[in-house]
Amino acid sequence: MKSRQSRLAILIITLLFIIFYFLMRFIPNSECGFLHYEEKINKNGVAEFCATNSAGFIDLTKLDFPIDLIIDWDPISFKGEISLRMKGGHFLLPHELIYTHTKKIHLLLIDESLSDYHHLHPDFVDLNNKYTFDFRPKNSGHYSVYAEIVPRRTKRQLIASNQLNVEGIPSSQNFNTRYLDLKKDLKFELIGIPDRPKAKKDYKISLNITGVNGTNIELEEIMGAKAHMVVFDSNLKGYAHMHPLSINSTEDSNNEELQFLFNVPDTGWFRLFAQVQKNGEAVYAHFDIKVE
Repeated sequence: MKSRQSRLAILIITLLFIIFYFLMRFIPNSECGFLHYEEKINKNGVAEFCATNSAGFIDLTKLDFPIDLIIDWDPISFKGEISLRMKGGHFLLPHELIYTHTKKIHLLLIDESLSDYHHLHPDFVDLNNKYTFDFRPKNSGHYSVYAEIVPRRTKRQLIASNQLNVEGIPSSQNFNTRYLDLKKDLKFELIGIPDRPKAKKDYKISLNITGVNGTNIELEEIMGAKAHMVVFDSNLKGYAHMHPLSINSTEDSNNEELQFLFNVPDTGWFRLFAQVQKNGEAVYAHFDIKVE
């Protein structure tokens, strides 16, 4: 009886070991794999780890990232500096940051009317803790500033935020349902949003870009993709930074159609900015969505 029980115990342990072995083979072998991120080589031959591609809205009133954004900006020269300080007091230096979408820092600025959006990439100065940028605002009032980084040590995205003040009377918000925009001889059309989008749902949307007369166009790559989208809510609680899932085009057309996954976090107005590049110049279009 004891011999039979021993053999049965050995058999069970062996089966459990085999199951555990095959389960371990399916576990991602890097931090990026756990986060469903990809490791890729950019055009400079540099590996990008944990390249962010989250469709989720980041509500910074509920999330507390362990990093502070120190910002200084001169309204006369339009020159600015930022520093990235961890909660423990350590300043992040350039060699401690890794590339995400071809850049080490993505600096997003939006005014309180949600009409003046900027996507900048600060440069580092020598090996100190300062990063410089040029910022020429179009409006007055408070600008919300967000810095996206991924430290080399943790390979986890961090977002530092602050505000920058521009003297003068701020513009007021003005929203109208808008899925079509014309900018710089380009026609932008947002496809896939229902007439009455609902909160707490994911939508697969397409951004179709042609010439203003419907002519075929070919976009240039910007930050490793043909387009980028950023979404802000009317209360400026946070944002979503989206990158294309795929590019769909027919054989007889060069029209650019890019697909994005958009997560709607709450009710209210949302403004989506699409950024592309043509003839070496960044072009921004925007759309307004009311979520019920």
